[in-house]
Amino acid sequence: MQKPINTPLASTVDCHVLIVEDEFVIANDLSLILGGAGYSVLGVSESVAEARGMIGQRKPDMVLLDIYLKGQETGIDLAKELEDSTIPFIFISANDNRSILEQVKATQPSGYIVKPFREKDILTTLEIGRYRHAHSAELKLREEKALQIALTDALSEKEPWETKLLKAAQLLQPHIPFDYLTIRHQKAASEHTYSYYRVGFEEYQIIRETDFLHLTKTTPEQLFRMQTSLVFEGAGRYNQEAFDRLSQQNPFIHLLATNFRLQSALVVPLKTGQAETFTITFLSRQPETYLGRHLALLERLEQPMLLTLERVLAFEEVARLSEQLQRENSYLLEEVKTAANFEEIIGTSQHLLRVFNQVSQVAPTDTTVLILGESGTGKELFARAIHNLSSRKDKILVKINCAALPATLIESELFGHEKGAFTGALDRRIGKFELAKGGTIFLDEIGEMPLELQAKLLRVLQEKEIERVGGNTLIKTDVRVIAATNRQLEKEVAEGRFRMDLYFRLSTFPIHLPPLRERKSDIPLLATFFAQKSARKLGKPFCGINDRVLGELVNYSWPGNIRELENVIEQAVILNNGQTPLELGRPLVSAFSVNLLASGSGENGRDAGALPSAQPRDLLDVKQIQQETEREYILGILKQTNGRIRGNGGAAELLNLKPTTLEYRMEKLGIRKVLTVYNPDAVS
Repeated sequence: MQKPINTPLASTVDCHVLIVEDEFVIANDLSLILGGAGYSVLGVSESVAEARGMIGQRKPDMVLLDIYLKGQETGIDLAKELEDSTIPFIFISANDNRSILEQVKATQPSGYIVKPFREKDILTTLEIGRYRHAHSAELKLREEKALQIALTDALSEKEPWETKLLKAAQLLQPHIPFDYLTIRHQKAASEHTYSYYRVGFEEYQIIRETDFLHLTKTTPEQLFRMQTSLVFEGAGRYNQEAFDRLSQQNPFIHLLATNFRLQSALVVPLKTGQAETFTITFLSRQPETYLGRHLALLERLEQPMLLTLERVLAFEEVARLSEQLQRENSYLLEEVKTAANFEEIIGTSQHLLRVFNQVSQVAPTDTTVLILGESGTGKELFARAIHNLSSRKDKILVKINCAALPATLIESELFGHEKGAFTGALDRRIGKFELAKGGTIFLDEIGEMPLELQAKLLRVLQEKEIERVGGNTLIKTDVRVIAATNRQLEKEVAEGRFRMDLYFRLSTFPIHLPPLRERKSDIPLLATFFAQKSARKLGKPFCGINDRVLGELVNYSWPGNIRELENVIEQAVILNNGQTPLELGRPLVSAFSVNLLASGSGENGRDAGALPSAQPRDLLDVKQIQQETEREYILGILKQTNGRIRGNGGAAELLNLKPTTLEYRMEKLGIRKVLTVYNPDAVS
């Protein structure tokens, strides 16, 4: 290193200058001029390597820099490093080559002095350069503050993350240029990558996963493996050779580089206190895009961005928990709700409007109502609606399923019993008719009631009084009776299984509920209602139902009616990812539903009247397959119920079948022989 001549003993200007010049005479002149003007000269370097060493010892406030120096590296090479380190510099050169001047401009110097120079040229350019640098730093601080505020506002907006992050990317573009940007959000249970491709000056294309897979010809599994291998422990910039090494080591970066012609990258991972990470990766088509100042800016923005992200995530978590609590409360209220009205009965078809009209006419009276319809058509819901629209709506609605109780217990359940009336009657018990005093009793599956009990029920309806089992006191009743059945009671009367006088007493005002296949226009409404209900119950978003699926639902015959539709939709919601429209979880035309429901069910085919009049013959021809499917299905249900067939939670209830029907099917399929596998003590 050559020492400057006659440097002043003390400087009067608070500026330390490094001279990088390999010509002794010029370097000496510069030292004299600067010293005479009160500048502090840190030293003179003849090469880029020597200058690096001096800068490493003490950072200068300004560098006077020649272009051509000793060694292979030029002043332009050093200028890029000075710009990276935010050290201002002024070129001093006699070179006026156009290509050299273009390279000089790209380094953004604070000035340019042409050799030979005058003392006035040096001092004036130095003062202007110092002024520009000082004011540029102040301006950059203001710009950074404005950028922080804008980023905070963008990330805090109540918009999807995809939109918020795009706005943040647009704000960062003038400060950190990119052609492709990925932001990978990782948390404990999931992760999502947001990608933005710059296609114009201020125009960006959102690259979603489906787009990316199509563009890169990769599978979702391959993409997942590549993304999970992408781990950055800290911030870093990758230009030219460094980017090539990164691309070789990381298949995801290699995929991006290949498909979008990218040559440099800048990466910063932001780790929040909630154990979530946002990894931001800027990528450029230019090989030397990312400088130290870009990385320094991101590092300065890291804390304010983290604070903003943590605050936004915290607010979102509070909102999510609040919404979940609201859903749970709504669901619980819906589940415990005993009242019903027309708003809960979904549909606008002519068949349903006719039923609405009948309900409106009979509800205000105390007339006994008989609701007829196939299984799963919503008989209980209409019974509740009748009760709710009556003068008894402030009293209780009591429901009893006549098919779910053993014949020996139905009388006690309906009318109560006295202590000691029969073995096990340890206390007096109030029956359902007493419990429903002043309200309504709903006798579901009335066609299953034993003949001997039908006579007692008839007397209750006629005399308005009951007698407990084992008692001798008549108890007056004030109960409105609504009965329901899926059987053809006229046929039951003709065959001697149902009393004619009870039938006429119950059917004072009959209401026939249409099967779902006659309400095709209501199917989309019902499907959407059940989907929203199941989604709330499961805490999942609802993104609608696929149009093709709606077409399948409308064209299906629905032997199980509304209950079957609800089950199908609930299964679809369970299988849905919460981000796409619903698809069916199983084929609608199931061998089990056709075989079991179209078979006439019971031993004597007593339920055939509750079935669709026409079934596809080609389905019935594959009897062997259907029976095997049916057998496996029933066995699965029996396993769930531990072999229990009757009563609440029994297999018959889960299958929406009468116990006698299920037992008959089990006999035909040889299931009784294996029933003990699930419950050796099972009683059918």
